[in-house]
Amino acid sequence: MLTSFVRSSQGQRILSGLVLWLSALCFAVALNLFYVPNLIFSNGVPGLAQIILAVFKDTPLANLLTAGNLYFILNIPLMILSWLYLGRRFSILTVTSIFLSTLVSNWVPIQQVTDNTLLAAIAGGVISGIGVGLLIKFGMSSGGFDIIALLIAKKTGRNVGFMSFLTNGLVIVGAGFLNSWEYALYSCIAIFIAGMVIDAIHTGEQRLTAFVICQDPNQVVKAIQERVIRGVTLLEGQGAFSHQPKQVLMVVLSRYELYDLQQAVLSVDSQAFINVVQSTMVTGNFLNREQQADFRKESVV
Repeated sequence: MLTSFVRSSQGQRILSGLVLWLSALCFAVALNLFYVPNLIFSNGVPGLAQIILAVFKDTPLANLLTAGNLYFILNIPLMILSWLYLGRRFSILTVTSIFLSTLVSNWVPIQQVTDNTLLAAIAGGVISGIGVGLLIKFGMSSGGFDIIALLIAKKTGRNVGFMSFLTNGLVIVGAGFLNSWEYALYSCIAIFIAGMVIDAIHTGEQRLTAFVICQDPNQVVKAIQERVIRGVTLLEGQGAFSHQPKQVLMVVLSRYELYDLQQAVLSVDSQAFINVVQSTMVTGNFLNREQQADFRKESVV
């Protein structure tokens, strides 16, 4: 009963809402209880917000804004770009995530839980990694430089892991100059741990190949194509134990589409076998988000 409800459209909306709130809480707790009180800088846009506030710490700006509020302001142009180029559904979820993160960060007071900087870096990294990892797992984004990375990927067709490396590097260098290089190393530890936790929860920025074995391939293919704009290849197989012929569905997709694929398959066959592997290289007609949006418009017409 519970499984059926979770897979329903209403259940999916409730689950997405819970993930958004939990991610926002993780963001606020990591930032206000571990990072800010211990002079540890977060990664991405939150870290950039911390750097700006540190530069202007003796000015009225530092008294007017918190890191959470400045995080929201810095995300405004990125949210506009997302709305224009990355699709409506993705942008709505991203804007909601950013708004809730800012809101909850204003509720959670800035308070030092521990004066052990290493422990704060570890705890903050784990908590922030959980928040971002859950968003990615359920097909959402925390915004920030993720949006820039996706825009570049859409134009070039390539993964842009260097964006994460570059922005995190700038944050660490900023932490070194503004505080001390010791705190820069603590920030590096926090960012590294957050990345490890994200990878543990979900895949990184990469293409994936899903293999699906189910009872009714035709219905599963229909469900996949209604929810995910991806081609499906049918492979002929045979069960080694039963010696019965089986069709294996193969789909190449991005990490943000994996959750939608799983839900599409399981909505038809709750006992379906799904195996997901990393695709080292993908060439050929792999649609980016803009091409998928155009395909949807043409289908409606």
